[in-house]
Amino acid sequence: MRRETFETPGELTLDVQLPSGRIEIEAFESTTTEVELDVRGGEEAAELLEEARIELRQSGGGHEVVVEVENRRLSRFWRRLDIRVRIRVPQGANLRVSTASADLRARGRFGWFEAEAASGDMEVDHISGNATAKAASGDLNLASVGGAANINTASGDIKLGHVAGEVVVKAASGDVTVGDAGGDATISTASGDQRIEAVTAGKVDLKSMSGDISVGIRQGSNVWVDARAMSGDLSSELELGDEQPADDAPLVELRAASMSGDVNVVRA
Repeated sequence: MRRETFETPGELTLDVQLPSGRIEIEAFESTTTEVELDVRGGEEAAELLEEARIELRQSGGGHEVVVEVENRRLSRFWRRLDIRVRIRVPQGANLRVSTASADLRARGRFGWFEAEAASGDMEVDHISGNATAKAASGDLNLASVGGAANINTASGDIKLGHVAGEVVVKAASGDVTVGDAGGDATISTASGDQRIEAVTAGKVDLKSMSGDISVGIRQGSNVWVDARAMSGDLSSELELGDEQPADDAPLVELRAASMSGDVNVVRA
């Protein structure tokens, strides 16, 4: 086990680079960053632990803490090594994570979030800024995003809670769920279902080759719809007999297209 503690008042960016294993991050009320790195699996583990880079450096008017575990000579042993990183950071810290196959769990409130992964699941509680993630596989779960969300994956399910800004998602397979879209939303998938549980205003553009599409429109919003399904069903709870919203009501411009899935428009 290796432990490091740093005083990190002001803006903080945490940069974690890990080949595999598990990353656990907790944000709490403090000006201190605490890092625990544990590597198990024999003589190779001891070498990897010793050569890992854990350092504090100045970044603009704040700080950056770097946790990097990388040793190309030992890459063939990574599958049998158990690597775990536990980090406690001040509330509002920015997160940057790069991994081949490690799982990430981040609890608390953070600033912006950036991630790149080949595989592994990622789960983050509250992000006050923008969120950007690129992954080959693995599930992604972001409870809330105060800015924009830009997600690009090959496979794995994507679940976004409330997103205040623009949502852009590109995925080959896996389901995409957005709890509450606060701005424009553009989602494109090859397969897998798409679901936006609630949208109030903005441009919503949804495209899927072979997945179902469901969009919830909040009561009181004006809606303009262009929905197409080549070999699926089209349905809507927004009947022509519904009471006309006020002229100054928010407007949702919805475009939805699926080659072989259903398209369903509902009331949120």
